[in-house]
Amino acid sequence: MTGLRTRLVVVALLGLLPLVVTALASSLHATLVVAMAVLGLVLAGWAGEALVLAPMRLAQQQARQTLESTERALQLALDRLRTAQRIGRIGNWDFDIASNRVWWSEETAAIYGVTPGAPDPAGSAHEGGLSHVFSDDRETYAAAQKLFFAGQGTLDIEYRTVRADGELRWVHALGEAVRDVQGRPVTLSGTVQDITDRKLARDALTASEAQFRRLTDGMPHIVWTMQADGQHSWFNQTWLDYTGLSMEDSLTKGWSILLHPEDAERTSTLWAGALSRGEPCEIEHRLRRADGVYRWMLGRALPQMDADGRRVQWLGTLTDIDDLKRATELLEKNMFMNRIAGRMARLGSWTIELPDRKLTWSDENCAIHEVPAGYVPTLEEGLSYFLPEDRLKVVRLVEACAEQGTPYEFIVPKMTAKGRRIWVRSLGEAVRDADGNIIRLQGAFQDITEQKAAEARTLALEARMISTLESITDGFALMDADWCFTFLNRQAERMLQRPAGQLLGKNLWEEFPDVLGTPVEREYRTSVAQQRTARFEAFYRPLRTWFVFHVYPTQAGTAVYFQDITQRREEQAQLRLLETAVSRLNDMVVITEAGADKDGGPRVVFVNDAFERQTGYSRENALGQSVMLLWGTTHQQAELQRIRAAMDRRRAVRTEISVRTRHGALLWLELDIAPIAGESGKFKHWVAVGRDVSERRQQQQEILSLNSELEQRVLLRTGQLAEVNKELESFAYSVSHDLRSPLNTVDGFSQLLLKSDAGNVSTKGLHYLERIRAGVKQMGDLIEGLLTLAHLSREEIKSESVDLSAMARVIEQVHREREPQREAQFCIQDGLQAQGDPRLLTAVLQNLLGNAWKFSARQQVARIEVGCEPATDGEAVFFVRDNGAGFDMAFAHKLFGTFERLHSPGDFPGTGIGLATVKRVIDRHGGRIWADSKPGEGATFYFTFGQPM
Repeated sequence: MTGLRTRLVVVALLGLLPLVVTALASSLHATLVVAMAVLGLVLAGWAGEALVLAPMRLAQQQARQTLESTERALQLALDRLRTAQRIGRIGNWDFDIASNRVWWSEETAAIYGVTPGAPDPAGSAHEGGLSHVFSDDRETYAAAQKLFFAGQGTLDIEYRTVRADGELRWVHALGEAVRDVQGRPVTLSGTVQDITDRKLARDALTASEAQFRRLTDGMPHIVWTMQADGQHSWFNQTWLDYTGLSMEDSLTKGWSILLHPEDAERTSTLWAGALSRGEPCEIEHRLRRADGVYRWMLGRALPQMDADGRRVQWLGTLTDIDDLKRATELLEKNMFMNRIAGRMARLGSWTIELPDRKLTWSDENCAIHEVPAGYVPTLEEGLSYFLPEDRLKVVRLVEACAEQGTPYEFIVPKMTAKGRRIWVRSLGEAVRDADGNIIRLQGAFQDITEQKAAEARTLALEARMISTLESITDGFALMDADWCFTFLNRQAERMLQRPAGQLLGKNLWEEFPDVLGTPVEREYRTSVAQQRTARFEAFYRPLRTWFVFHVYPTQAGTAVYFQDITQRREEQAQLRLLETAVSRLNDMVVITEAGADKDGGPRVVFVNDAFERQTGYSRENALGQSVMLLWGTTHQQAELQRIRAAMDRRRAVRTEISVRTRHGALLWLELDIAPIAGESGKFKHWVAVGRDVSERRQQQQEILSLNSELEQRVLLRTGQLAEVNKELESFAYSVSHDLRSPLNTVDGFSQLLLKSDAGNVSTKGLHYLERIRAGVKQMGDLIEGLLTLAHLSREEIKSESVDLSAMARVIEQVHREREPQREAQFCIQDGLQAQGDPRLLTAVLQNLLGNAWKFSARQQVARIEVGCEPATDGEAVFFVRDNGAGFDMAFAHKLFGTFERLHSPGDFPGTGIGLATVKRVIDRHGGRIWADSKPGEGATFYFTFGQPM
C-alpha cells in the first residue's frame, strides 16, 4: 500500500512540474503557459500509466491466476476426498443447532439406504436420525448423542443401522462441535463410516481364534504365541499339562528355564538370531516335563505379519519327537540337502539333428550324466542312461516329437555313467524350417534329484501333519456349546464305528444315549461346568471297549481325544498275573537295567519273593541298587569277568557262582542271564534266573572225593588195558598176515589158471574162477577195513584247523580223474573250517563223498553238495548231499554198524565198513552224525564236531 502511495505522489509531482516552472518564470507568454500545462498533464498521464495502472493490471492478472489455481487444487482435493470417502464408505453430516436441521452427504445417505436429495421419511431433525438406529442399539446411541449435543466431548460410537431396504449394517460415527465466541456449540459436524465388513471380519477372527484355541488345547502338541518383541502371550493346555506350570508362571518365565543344560546355550542363540531377523525358526532341544524327565522336542516358530508386512507376533509349536529322534535327524539331514539343492538348478541342454539323428549334449548335461565335458554320445547311448522300463516310453515321445512335432515333458529316473541313480526332468520340442519341416529336436535335462528328495520330505511332512490331525491320540472330536459334533477324525470314526457324516451337527447325548447317567456323562458335564481339563477311563458296553478320555473344555465348546485301551488293560491284567506267578516261583528272578551304573553293575528294577527268601535282602534293600550288592561278595572273580564279557556282547550266559547272603551264609546259584529287547529291538534290561544249587554242590564235592579214588583205580585199569591193546594190535596184524597169505595164494593161482588154461576151462568154470577172485578181493577189503577201523580207534588225535572246502575239492578231483566219462556237478561251499585231526577228517570226507559218488552213478547228471549250516544252539552242522539212490529211513538205525549195508552188492559194491569208520572218527571228535533220505531222492548226511559256527 505504501508503494502505491509513493507512485501516486510521483505522478502528481510530474503533473505539477510544468506549472511550477511556469509560475517561477512570470514573464512567459500565455501560449507557452498553456503548453506547459498540457505537458504536465501528459507527464502525469504517462507516469500514472507506467507507475500505477500497469502494475495494478499485472497484480490483478496474477491474483486471478492464483485464484484459478487454488480453485483447481481445491476441486482436486475435494474429488480425492470424495473418492476416499466412497472407497472407505465414509459420509459427512452437519447439524445446525438453531434450526434443528441435519445435512447428509450422498455417501451418508447411501450408508443409511436413503436416496440422496429425497426427503427423509423420518424427518431432517436429529431425532429423525435416531429412527435409523437398530432398536437394540438406540439407548446407547441416544445417550452418546445427548452427551455430545450437551457439549461434553466428541462423538465416537459404533452401532447398527437399519437401511430403508431392511438390511442391517454396522456404522462408526464421529463428531465435533463448532463453537461461537462464548464457547457455545452452534454447529455439529462429523462423519459416518460403514464398518460392516470390518466387524464381520473381526467377529470371524474372534471365532477363528476361539476355534484355534479349542483345537490346539485338544492337540497333543504344545502351541504358544509371542509378541513381536519376544514376550510370550499365550500357551495352550498341553503346555500347562506337560510342564505343570500355571499360565502366569509360563508367561513370565517362558520355556527357556525348562531347557536341558546341554541345549540351553545353543537353543537360546538360535532363537535370539531368529527373533532379531524376524525369520522362521526350527530347533530341536530337550524340555523338562513336570516329573523332571527330559524329552526331545521339535520347536517351530513362525513370524506373523500384518497387511503392511510388519511383524506383529510369533506363533510356535513344540512337538514331542523323543521316540522319533533318529528319524528326525535323518529328516533334518535331508532338509539341509534340499536347501543346498534349492540353490543349484542344474540344467543341461541337448539337440538331435534330423534326419541324421545326431545327438549333442551341453557341458552341464555331461556333468549331470557324470561324463567328461565335450562327450558326444550316439542316440542309442543317450537312451541307455534311462532305466530299461522307461526307454520304450522315451522312444515313443521322441518319435512323436520328430514326426508330428508334439512337444513333451516328463520326469523319470536315470543312471549316470558312474552308476549313480538320479531324477531328471526332460523337455523336448521340434524346430521347423521356413517350410514347416522338422529339422531338429531340442530340449533340456534338469537334474531334480535334490528336488525329488525335497518333494519326498514335503510329502512326508504333509503326511505327518495329516497323520497328526487324523490320529491325535487315536481319536479326536470337537463339540460346540450345545454338545453337537463339529469335527471327527478317521480314528474317531473307526473307534466309534460311526461315519463322520452321521455325527456332524448331531447331539452327543442323542447319538450315544447309552452314556447318559454314566460316569462318562458326569465327567463331561463337570469338566465343562468347571472349565477344567479331565482325564478318565470308562467302559462303553455297546462296543465292548475300554476308552481313556481327555476332555478340554472352552467357552465355545469342548475338545475330546480318546484312546482304545482295551488291549492295554488286558495286557496289564496279564502282566499282573505274570508278576504274581513269577513272585511265587521257587527260583530267584532278578531284572536289571541294561546299562551299568557307577558301581560297575546294572541297577536292579525287580526281584521276586524267592530272592528275598534265599538272599535275606528285602525288595527295598535291592531295588535301585547295583547287582554288585550280591555279586560283589563272590570269590570267583574270573567267572564274574566272564559274565561281564558276555553281557558286554549282549549274549546270554549260564554259570554257577557262589555269593554271600545278607547274613554271610554261602549260597551257590545256577544262573541263567539273558538280555531283554524292547519293541524297537534295542536291549533295555537283563533277566537273571537263579536256582539254589548249594545242596547239589555239596554232593558234587562228595562225588569229587569219590572220583579221586576212582581215578586212581582207572589209571591202574588203563595201564592194564594198554597192555591188552598192544597184544590185540599184535594179534590183529598177525591175523591180517595169516589171512592174507592164503587169500593171496588163492588169488594168485586163480589168476595163473585163467592165463594158462583159460581155453580148456568151461564157461561155468570161468564164472566160478571170477567169483573166487571177487570173493578173495572182498575178503581183502574187509580185512583192510577192519584194520583201518581198529587203527582209528587207537590213533591219537592231533587237533588243528582243517580247511574242509579244499579237502573236498581234492577228493572231487580224484573221482573225476578216475571216471572222466561221468557227468557230475559238485557244489562245495567256500570257507568250511573245522578243528580236528586232518588224517581222520580226510577219512570222513573220502567215505561220505565216495558214497555220494557211488550211489549217484545211475543219475544222468550227478549233483553232490558240501556245505555248512547253523543249528538252533549255534553249533556248526556240516553236510554232504547227493541226488542218488537214497534209502528207506526205516533202516537208518543200521547205517553206521559194521558190515551193515542197505543195498545189495549187485546194485552197489562195498564192504559196509565206511560209514562205521566215519561214525568212529566223528565220535572221537565229540560230534554227531545222522542222515535224512528218501528212496530215489538222494541222501543227506549231517555231522558235527562239537564246535560253534
